[in-house]
Amino acid sequence: MKLKALILITIVWLLPAAIFSQAITTEPAFPSVDNSVTITFDATEASRSDLVGFTGELYAHTGVIVSESDQNSGRWSYVVSDWGENLSQLRLTNVGSNLWELKIDDIREFYDVPQSVDRIYQLAFVFRSADTNLQSEDLFVDIFEAGITVRFSQPFTTTLNPYFAGINEAVDFEIEGTTPAGTLTSITLFDKNTAIASVTNSNTLEFSYEITSTGRTDFYVIAEDEEGGIAKDSLYVIVNPEVNRQPRPDSIEDGITYHADGSTVTFSIFAPTKEFVYLIGDFSDWEVREEYFMNLEEINSQTAHFWLTVGGLTPGEEYRFQYFVNGEIRTADLFSELVLDPNLDQFISSSVYPDRPAYPQGLTEHSVTVIHPGREVYEWEITNFERPPKEELVIYELLLRDFLDESSFDVLADTLGYLERLGINAVELMPVSEFDGNLSWGYNPSFHGALDKSYGTRQAFKRFVDEAHKRGIAVILDVVYNHAHDKSPLIRTFGSNRSGVFQTGNPLLGPGHAYNVFFHLNHDHAYIRYWLDRMNRYWVETYNIDGYRFDLTKGFASNVNDQSLLDGNNPQRIANLKRMADELWAFDDDVYIILEHFAANSEESELANYGMLLWGNHNRNYNQASMGYTQNSNFQGVHFSNRQGWVNQHLIGYMESHDEQWLMYRNLAYGNDDNPDHNVTDLDIALNRQKLTAAFFLTLPGPKMLWQFGELGYGSGPGECLKPGDGSSGECSPSDPGRTAEKPVRWEYYQDEERNRVYKSWSELLRLRHSSPVFTSSETEFESSLSGNVKWIKLRHNEMDVVIIGNFGVNFEESTIDFTTQGDWYEFVTGTLLNVDEMSQRFDLAPGELKLYTSEYTDPAESEIFYRVGESGFVQIPDEFLIKPNYPNPFNPGTNVTYTVPEQAPVRLDVFDILGRRVTTLVNDESHSRGSFTIRFDGSQLSSGVYIVRLVSGSTSRVEKMTLIK
Repeated sequence: MKLKALILITIVWLLPAAIFSQAITTEPAFPSVDNSVTITFDATEASRSDLVGFTGELYAHTGVIVSESDQNSGRWSYVVSDWGENLSQLRLTNVGSNLWELKIDDIREFYDVPQSVDRIYQLAFVFRSADTNLQSEDLFVDIFEAGITVRFSQPFTTTLNPYFAGINEAVDFEIEGTTPAGTLTSITLFDKNTAIASVTNSNTLEFSYEITSTGRTDFYVIAEDEEGGIAKDSLYVIVNPEVNRQPRPDSIEDGITYHADGSTVTFSIFAPTKEFVYLIGDFSDWEVREEYFMNLEEINSQTAHFWLTVGGLTPGEEYRFQYFVNGEIRTADLFSELVLDPNLDQFISSSVYPDRPAYPQGLTEHSVTVIHPGREVYEWEITNFERPPKEELVIYELLLRDFLDESSFDVLADTLGYLERLGINAVELMPVSEFDGNLSWGYNPSFHGALDKSYGTRQAFKRFVDEAHKRGIAVILDVVYNHAHDKSPLIRTFGSNRSGVFQTGNPLLGPGHAYNVFFHLNHDHAYIRYWLDRMNRYWVETYNIDGYRFDLTKGFASNVNDQSLLDGNNPQRIANLKRMADELWAFDDDVYIILEHFAANSEESELANYGMLLWGNHNRNYNQASMGYTQNSNFQGVHFSNRQGWVNQHLIGYMESHDEQWLMYRNLAYGNDDNPDHNVTDLDIALNRQKLTAAFFLTLPGPKMLWQFGELGYGSGPGECLKPGDGSSGECSPSDPGRTAEKPVRWEYYQDEERNRVYKSWSELLRLRHSSPVFTSSETEFESSLSGNVKWIKLRHNEMDVVIIGNFGVNFEESTIDFTTQGDWYEFVTGTLLNVDEMSQRFDLAPGELKLYTSEYTDPAESEIFYRVGESGFVQIPDEFLIKPNYPNPFNPGTNVTYTVPEQAPVRLDVFDILGRRVTTLVNDESHSRGSFTIRFDGSQLSSGVYIVRLVSGSTSRVEKMTLIK
């Protein structure tokens, strides 16, 4: 029996260590599944500071850990509620400043764990506000099996961290245990294998021990009871050696420096104001060891780098490690290329990331860096890629997660043919650096230099870039340097696991601003500048990428908490952006620098004239036109020449982006339906108008950007609505996905003939754009009329002139436009020839009709792709006076009357009753324009009966009967 008990306790003791903190205490101290437990949460002791000072309603999101493998993976079972569900039994009671209690009377019943589950190892908690905006980290409570137990309660450490003492310090030990018999027969404390204190017939032992030497001292305790049961616990105490102050070797920068021998690595971390740092990892068995105590290079108190060179590593083998700062903070390397996450990695498919290193569960917590000395070098196939000139860029923005069913770099590389056929010459990836979670837009960055594993490996990304370059497609990365998530070493290094406070005292953070999220970085700080320049150089140097789209560059200064300096002209911010650009261009002089800025035009023009590219949002203007509401639509601002002070084509215009509602959604939801023959809310008509809209976008000189699947009319199907950023549903249905949530992937749209014609029409317009500098050159003379129903563009270049005309209204329109030269002009849509002998030409345009003329011959567009399926042309001008049968008929109280006019003429439209008495005059126009028109007749003041509607124009008369039934 004694041997059996000893074996059982030994097995329990060797289980992977639970990760908990003093944020949770329990009553009783050794909770078991057979008794009640009171959980006390101290917000000031949590790693996350969200709930410090919180006084609202606090709820527990909670489940249990029921196996050793679940302890390793962090997987919860029998979770009591859905996230955000505010059940009364999960509400905590505030029992003091930052102190909260949750009472559980019966653990198995509370979590509804069946008796078939043999054991509950831990309770798992996240404490959160009722609206879920504030929360703690994951917290765990060990559940002890009935029997003898013992543990060190003082000095307090986590099960992972040692206790750090000073030389000659007296360490006060407090040990407590429990036994079903009530009282332990003995508790004995050992220093290594030497017993140094003992007590009999007691459940507690207190002892003070003086530490007299540096290094590590191991302690363990053994408790016994009268039944022969034995329990054991252990901890170790570290006394640091004196910090070795020594400059770093030449050529060593912060981060990870691989040496030429393939077996030596130098580690360096920026940590001013910190007292000491250890390396911990596979090479130290994840323990704190004196040989991995880091040297310090300190120029002054604000510029300190801890560093250490480690040799004897095996070339080609991967190693995991962290920095252990001040004996409190475990953090991965700021310049990591690959990081492991204790909770998220298990959900990444092995097909996306094969042979992924395992997280060292039970050995550490928080993110872990992977190094790979002596790894195989990727052999680039394309080493001399010529980037498209800035003014010729046609960028395709995509979110890998929502673009492909298997959102991986490998599959994206295999999908490039689709983009190449479309005609784009650059692809812009929404952030792919390591972000919090696996399903994200990516604007919550944690490791700015590591690829997020949910998209694939470093090698896969390099292959994607290679494949893009083979096809003449540049690769642009969307990067996020305004802010960082609290997992980032920029944040964690300067926080405290105990206090959870990251903001206070962090020199790398600046005041936030109105548009800020997470932690705002201080771009006026020298180290942030150093880090930013390293990141910019790294992605270009390592992955051969061609440029960046910098997110939220309005925040690149420390004074942007002033709203006038945030939105207006800010010399400090301009200086920071120019400095960044100069550093990057010094390394690669033609790399693209694109800013999402949206500040004062005076500032944007200065940055554009300096050589940077600026995002130009024209979603509203293009969408109003595509919907048929031209009184609120003017495209003028999409061309740089119409912006004051701009001297070059550095405005990246776009109709759609990830931040804007899809054009097609609003076409179908709100499109102009005044003309039943051209109802924009009809799917086929809405799709066809996308061709006209694109023609007035893709042909304008200057760089352009498309948003994924716009070329297939995305936004018209279930779940394809972009919610606003205020947490409401906005114009979307509550059942639609959240703003940044996953959206449906719609590759089936490519097989739909009507949508495929939109893709082909955009492809043909891009073919035309790439065929002549008239569409891209800064020397092109640009003239336009881009307001009103009929819009036109004239382009003049010494190679070719272009005239584009389109009717964005929903009725027929007449328009006259002066061509730039006489002679033959070639119509791109139909392939027909127009001989211009008189410069002024008159056009009768059907709703949605496009005409695109070039003064030199170009291959016309593929036949009929600019028309709807089944049509051989745009709707034709009517050839006779006609009244169509009203709809509805019979009616009550109103009906629609549609009539056609073949030429400009006087028109009168009257309604008579059955006795021939005029009831009303609907139209009386002495010079009515040609086209098809619909007007509403209201019979609410009339009695039931038959009515006659009559159209008269000169000697022509037409009539139709209508029946009103009430």
